[in-house]
Amino acid sequence: MSAEIELKLAARPADLPALKRALAAITPGAVSSEERLISTYYDTPDLALRRQGLTLRVREQGGRFIQTVKAEDAAGAGIMSRGEWEDALAENQPDPNAAQSGRHLPRSTVGDLRPLFVTDVTRTAIDIEPVARTRVEAAIDEGEIRPANGAASEPISEIELELRVGEPAALYDLALQLSGAAPVRPETRPKAERGYRLAAGESATPAVFHAEPVGLDPGMAAAAALQAIGRNCLVQLMRNEPAVLAAEPEGVHQMRVALRRFRSAVSSLKNILAPDDRCWLQEELGWLARAFGAARNLDVFATELLPSARAGLADRPGWEELGTALDRLRTCAYDRVREVILSDRYTTAMLRLLRWLEAGGRTSRDASIPAAPPVAELAPHILDRRLRKVRRRSKGFSGLSQPQRHKLRIATKKLRYTVEVFGNLYDHQALSPFARTLRRLQDDLGYANDVRVAHEFVPELFAHVKPGSPAIRAWIDVLEWHDQILAGRERKLRKHLRRLNDSSPFWQV
Repeated sequence: MSAEIELKLAARPADLPALKRALAAITPGAVSSEERLISTYYDTPDLALRRQGLTLRVREQGGRFIQTVKAEDAAGAGIMSRGEWEDALAENQPDPNAAQSGRHLPRSTVGDLRPLFVTDVTRTAIDIEPVARTRVEAAIDEGEIRPANGAASEPISEIELELRVGEPAALYDLALQLSGAAPVRPETRPKAERGYRLAAGESATPAVFHAEPVGLDPGMAAAAALQAIGRNCLVQLMRNEPAVLAAEPEGVHQMRVALRRFRSAVSSLKNILAPDDRCWLQEELGWLARAFGAARNLDVFATELLPSARAGLADRPGWEELGTALDRLRTCAYDRVREVILSDRYTTAMLRLLRWLEAGGRTSRDASIPAAPPVAELAPHILDRRLRKVRRRSKGFSGLSQPQRHKLRIATKKLRYTVEVFGNLYDHQALSPFARTLRRLQDDLGYANDVRVAHEFVPELFAHVKPGSPAIRAWIDVLEWHDQILAGRERKLRKHLRRLNDSSPFWQV
């Protein structure tokens, strides 16, 4: 297997000439080539290859045919690296018996492969040397993706930066340099993923990506652990961009989860970071988290609080007007989220964060920071600190004010995310009961916080309906209904809190 290390950048078609000139200027005299590439992607009717994280294509290139099988996320390397196997073929048909690529195709799929979609691009390739001892093949692709059934197509306008020699961080430096010539943004969707969605129909909702377990090794250095966690979180964040741009509520939720996980890891391992690194990480991650907050709150109001109250209350005037007002506010909030995701600042933040991780989690070398022990030695101390904070915040729970309970919720959430990122260092059977109790407590506190935010939201909501509107009475009914539900759940919340505080931490077993 060869590990393909490349960074894809989406660009507007009108900006490609400027980006070509910028690439050519990096290595004066560099020779460029242009050719047409027609690639047909195959799978079974039930998409067996896709379910196993594989793609199969046969590419026609200059009168030759090349079969390629790719595997997602080789060695957990994030968005840049995938496993890749290739063979030259005699004809434009997949060969399951090909020496390198064929043996990675599941035997059960061999007799059932059929074409799903085609990519047809004109590729301009330039070999450049952005810095000494670094060589990158820059490929500018212009063309389209079209389903095999001939339905509507989707344009391709992107740059692939493939590392030939050098360090992966150089790809991000190059991308940041190109962003000065024209707007570009990391493209996390391979052409294959876009083709699968197109083949499923234009109306197919973009997939939502949930957090994947972080593969940590007990002997891993703390900096390497933060690198692995950060990559994992940024992949989750960026893979959910299409869902958010399509106004999919769960996409916003998962982007926020990714940011919280990353922020929690930075906070947990802050002692290994240089002060300037810690500062800009907190600033950028905090900015992103705030940018998605309003949309998420409105999603909770419209898709959780309002429907559950309507189901529990008799129908009355104002429900429809209230729903319409919330939808208008959600539309505005999603417009703001789109502006953020498509902004230059967002692109720069993603490239800088990814570059920082590829460089080993450090932009500066601070000799005053001592070498940290392996992550397996650090994790118990971090988990102890998180749990102590939850216990401290929960003292005298019945007398806590709403702001104090909010602080307890934040402490509980940080503990949960810390348990999740370090979880594979511990026995699953020992971890599960603790994680289950923690999750139940967080759900209880989260619901209480949703209702608290709904109360605070009243002035903004009422500004969008007419004075005396039945929608005002409907929203008051919603709040009163949820207040009663909360009062009834207080005993259960205290039980979950008591169980957590009385539990034996799995990391001390």
